[in-house]
Amino acid sequence: MPYVRISLMKPLAGRQAEAADLNAQLVSFYRRQEGCLQSHLLKAADGSSEVGRVSLWESESAADRAATTQHSMSLRSRLHLLIRRGHQERSFLAE
Repeated sequence: MPYVRISLMKPLAGRQAEAADLNAQLVSFYRRQEGCLQSHLLKAADGSSEVGRVSLWESESAADRAATTQHSMSLRSRLHLLIRRGHQERSFLAE
């Protein structure tokens, strides 16, 4: 059963482009990781300036391996400096 991770966030004022770029870098990195089936950048269509990413994995352990690499953790820590509190990180099993 595939495993899905979704991250949604609202960038701080004036930091939208940087937040989108870091999410795009994470998407690109995840696409190259073992067990990643798909990974996509998300940009809100409603003018809210929310950005994020969604990725589909073979398993939770594959997603965890990719998320805990030094490169991923570095990009994510930089991203946290550019976004408002209360971002969402969700995981699902897909049928």
